[in-house]
Amino acid sequence: MDVFEVGPSILEAIAETGRRLGGDQDGTKPGPGAVELFGAVRLDGVVDEAVEVARRFAPDLVVHDTVDAMGPLIAAVLGVPRAEHRITGPMPKELLQAIADRANGEYSERNVARSAPIAVVDPYPDVLLTEAERDDAPGRLPLRPEPHSTSGGGRPLPEPDGPVAAVTLGTSVQDTAAMESLVHSIASSGVSVLATVEPGVLDVDRSVRHMVHEVGFVPLARLLPGVDVVVSAGGSGTLLAALALGKPQVIRPFIADQPWNARRAADRGVALEIEDPSSAGTAVRRVIDDPSYSRKAEAIAREMTNLDDADQVLKNLLARSAGTSAATPM
Repeated sequence: MDVFEVGPSILEAIAETGRRLGGDQDGTKPGPGAVELFGAVRLDGVVDEAVEVARRFAPDLVVHDTVDAMGPLIAAVLGVPRAEHRITGPMPKELLQAIADRANGEYSERNVARSAPIAVVDPYPDVLLTEAERDDAPGRLPLRPEPHSTSGGGRPLPEPDGPVAAVTLGTSVQDTAAMESLVHSIASSGVSVLATVEPGVLDVDRSVRHMVHEVGFVPLARLLPGVDVVVSAGGSGTLLAALALGKPQVIRPFIADQPWNARRAADRGVALEIEDPSSAGTAVRRVIDDPSYSRKAEAIAREMTNLDDADQVLKNLLARSAGTSAATPM
């Protein structure tokens, strides 16, 4: 697919947010930093360029993620309908409204109004939510999460004897020290580790080196089926991929929505949340030795198979958008 890059990268935007607000308000956690990052920094000085690129593309529909302020603005300027794609579970309405309010100046400058979405594509399953958190709005299109896959076989994965844990911090957390602590603790508990880092990255004690396998980037559809437990930072992609395959989890959250994901998974009895990476081994052993974690994860996986897959949701979305003009302003 064609990708048009407009504006700062996410790392540049985070750095600029931290410069503006100071301290730890760089947008990586909910609060004023996130409002500034998504509602201002990612828009400043690049909206007209983004609109022009979109105008040449001539979309019939704009699809954007929940916290993105550029997508709704482009839809408003071009006068086309928009659909929201949720990237995690429910977020505080006050936070989302604050992000939208922060972007209002861009709408005023162009004399347009933010429109309501014609649909909300939602891969976050109801089974992870409380009754109060569930969204039964007519515009919601539930989507069955599936682990990331790619064509090609890739290099063969190790097949250690005994229990195996997959350890990944996803694409958002770059913390080698935390990864080393997680891996060392798990390997010391007698559980083999498949760590998603390139060979030679981890400084692991010689006494457990034989238990640790650095496998590099591996699509989750290949990595997870053969493991007994998934250890991660709790990003939505890893969380939902593991649940789709019925795998119990140990989660050490760091940023963004990860604490919310960890809490929801723990509340459903499919994961343990930890604060100290050095306690991962004890937590992994507990999850492996207590069959209730696997049993509940497998039950959620079976329930998720009843949801529409991406192809069907896309058909429903396109049918809904056909002949639709920009929705009524909010």
